[in-house]
Amino acid sequence: MASGKAKVLIHSQGESEASLREAIEHYRPQFVFLISNESSTGAKVVLKHLQDKETKHLGEWVKDIEHVEMILIKDAWSDETVIQMFDAFDQAKKRANELADGRDLEFYSGVAGGTKLMVIGSALAAINGGISTYYVNKEMPGQSSKLLFEIGFMNQLMESLNWLKHGQYKERNNLRYLAEIVRREDSGEICTTSEMEQTLPFTGRAITSAVRTLENKGLVEIEGERPQFYSSTVLGRYVLSMFGDENHSDSKRSE
Repeated sequence: MASGKAKVLIHSQGESEASLREAIEHYRPQFVFLISNESSTGAKVVLKHLQDKETKHLGEWVKDIEHVEMILIKDAWSDETVIQMFDAFDQAKKRANELADGRDLEFYSGVAGGTKLMVIGSALAAINGGISTYYVNKEMPGQSSKLLFEIGFMNQLMESLNWLKHGQYKERNNLRYLAEIVRREDSGEICTTSEMEQTLPFTGRAITSAVRTLENKGLVEIEGERPQFYSSTVLGRYVLSMFGDENHSDSKRSE
C-alpha cells in the first residue's frame, strides 16, 4: 500500500487540449478524469494523447500520470447537462478513491472546457464536492505564461460550506458571532469583544476565540491591537446568507 498524497484532476474537456496541458504542468497529477459529451471527437483525441503520454501535446509531466479515464455525459446542451455533470464528478471521485491505494487525495476541477452548461455543472459540482477549482485563460499575444489561476472566492466558499456542512454544532454556532458582527456593522455600532459581550450570551474569551476562527476561514477581518475591531468580509456575508436562518433555528432549539 502506498503512502503520501495523490493529485486528481477532474477536467471538463472540450475540443482543445491547451487548458488540460496547463493544468497538468501546474498540478502534476497522478490521476486525470476527463468529462466530455459523446459527440466530442476532439476530447477523444485528447484522451488518446493522455493514454500515449504524448509529451509533445501535453508536456513532460504527462509521463507521471498513473491513470487516465474518460467519463461521458449524454447531452451537453440540455436541462439535464448540469445534473449529468454532478453524476460524472461522483463517478470520478469514486474511481479515484478505488485507485488511491492508501494515499490521501487532493482533487482539482477545471471550469473552462466543454459547453457553457458543462462549465456551470463543473462549478456547482466542485462546490458541492469540496473540490478546488481552476480556470485557464486562452494564450494571447504578450500573455503566454501563468494562464492558469485558482478561483479564490469560489474555493474559499467551498471550504467554508464544507466546514459548516460537515462540522459539529460548534462550527455552526460560530455563525452567531458572525451574525452579530454583521448586525453591528449595518446599524453603525462598534464591533469589539467587549461590545459584543453586551448582546451575546458568551464570555469575552469565547467571543475572541470564535472570531479568530472566523478570521481563519476568511469570514471576518480583525484590525487593531487593544481593542481589536471586527468586520465581515464579502465571503462572510455570503455564507451567512446561506446558513444564517438555519443556524438561528438550531440555536433556538439548543437554548
